[in-house]
Amino acid sequence: MRTPRRPSLGQAGGVARGRVGRIPVVLLAAGLAGLAACSEVTPPPGPVRVPGTTPGAVPGPEPAPFGIVGQSVTPPSAASTTPPPPVAATTGATTSATTTSAPRPPPSTRPAAPTVIEVAYRLERRTSDPATAGFEAFARSTLADPRGWARAGFRLVPRADARFVIVLAEGPEVDALCLPYDTYGQYSCQNGPTVALNADRWRAATPKWTGTLDEYRRYLVGHEVGHLLGLHHPPVQCPGPARPAPLMAQQSTELDGCLPNPWPLDGEIELGRRRPADLAPPYRP
Repeated sequence: MRTPRRPSLGQAGGVARGRVGRIPVVLLAAGLAGLAACSEVTPPPGPVRVPGTTPGAVPGPEPAPFGIVGQSVTPPSAASTTPPPPVAATTGATTSATTTSAPRPPPSTRPAAPTVIEVAYRLERRTSDPATAGFEAFARSTLADPRGWARAGFRLVPRADARFVIVLAEGPEVDALCLPYDTYGQYSCQNGPTVALNADRWRAATPKWTGTLDEYRRYLVGHEVGHLLGLHHPPVQCPGPARPAPLMAQQSTELDGCLPNPWPLDGEIELGRRRPADLAPPYRP
């Protein structure tokens, strides 16, 4: 832009003296008009050079910082002083964390207490001889003994109106109560809600029994009541020579080298806790 030339006052043919007073005003107005004209000039169109790009290339969108284009990502603040949370380091199947915690106590190896099931029963002595006089008291003490089925969670309680009945009777009556089982006038059984005990076995046990008579009587009650609770004869009658026989083994007929035993073994207690069958199972051929 050119700057207007200011005329010289000493020139010949210059401005008359009477007009000298207006010359500065005219010059000032002319200068302001020139400045206004400069501000309205629009630069010619042309490619815009962006630093870092090739001349003539069309600039594209700027890359998204710290992430994927199209995502809204907030860059981390340089002024933040909060440490990052602990990160777990995993290698294969083993995982460890940068944090520490108190060690957990080892799991308890003690078996959980079984759910208690109350089983009401009543006793009937259908004999009148002195050898069987103490049947009721002896049977009650056997069924309440903590070494018996109480360990498996059964609470056996005497009750006059109970559905389950334990009968001590002579051989022919026991045979009738046990049908269709065959007891041959000598043995005992459980048949549905009835436990029928042979009075001769109560008096004298059997020739195969090598323990005491009281032990046999406890075995007789516990074995047949075990059937009432849903347990059966084990597949192996004797686990080994000189070892206690299972209570549910048929110890009246054969011990097979085992020792006579009137109480359920640990394995039988565990089986009783699982409730292998309903109470008072019917005839099973």
